[in-house]
Amino acid sequence: MGLFDSWRRKKPRPTTVVKQLDTRKTVSELVSDKSIDTGERESITTLLGEYEELVKKRETLTVEREELTEKLERGEIEATQFRKELMSRIQEAARVSENLQDTTARLAQLGYRGTLH
Repeated sequence: MGLFDSWRRKKPRPTTVVKQLDTRKTVSELVSDKSIDTGERESITTLLGEYEELVKKRETLTVEREELTEKLERGEIEATQFRKELMSRIQEAARVSENLQDTTARLAQLGYRGTLH
């Protein structure tokens, strides 16, 4: 065997089977579900509100970043000012992204699977 014949030595990997959920519960189905108590219902609606706010904030930050880049291209701001503002927006976007992941994880833990980020 040659140096580049490693494909001959590799053992085939076992195939994995991925199960898909048949149905996705919506908020109304979760709220009307008898197995969920009122505390969980309130927390789901609160988390969904938080999730929507974070998604809107992420979209707003994307628009602000595009506007900032356009200002730099037009020469309205200097490069140092652009870097400062861009870094602050990037840090804020990272916080929003982390919060979005946490919120999605908490919603999934409560049984709600209708969020995508």
